[in-house]
Amino acid sequence: MNHQSLDTIANVAITLAAFSGVVVAFRVRGARTWSPTELRVLWFLVGDSFLVLFFALLPLPMDLANWSTDVIWGLCSALLGSWFFVGFFLALRGERRDRAAQQWITIPVITPVFNGIYLIALVMGIVLWLSVFDLLVSRGQAIYVLGLIVLLAFAAVEFMYFIGLMSKQDRDE
Repeated sequence: MNHQSLDTIANVAITLAAFSGVVVAFRVRGARTWSPTELRVLWFLVGDSFLVLFFALLPLPMDLANWSTDVIWGLCSALLGSWFFVGFFLALRGERRDRAAQQWITIPVITPVFNGIYLIALVMGIVLWLSVFDLLVSRGQAIYVLGLIVLLAFAAVEFMYFIGLMSKQDRDE
């Protein structure tokens, strides 16, 4: 097992989680006046960052307990793949609710990327679950690390949403 790649991803996740604090600090108004869209994206930003950290560290105790690599990567891929499905449905449900309440806040460039993220999350969940059974995709650290990188990319786009939101507010004022 390559512990260095997991350690690197965990460090990046911690850094991104810290940046989410910067997002909150730079917001002009209090959290109570945030729109449902902004709150959902913030929860995903913090949640995805900490989930990357959790999933990057998850294989380590299993390896220390001398579990077989097939069991480690199968279980870890199943759990990460499951999160992609859960995250996909939570995000989709939240977006639909915001649109129905006419509270959907769009950011040029970033909002269309979110639509791509939904599709990527669904595909990544399927790929990770296929790897659990060694169907079309080999079970192992490579596909798992790819899943972590994709989840980290989601958190980065969520962070960019807030940068775009601040830029949009500056233009509107």
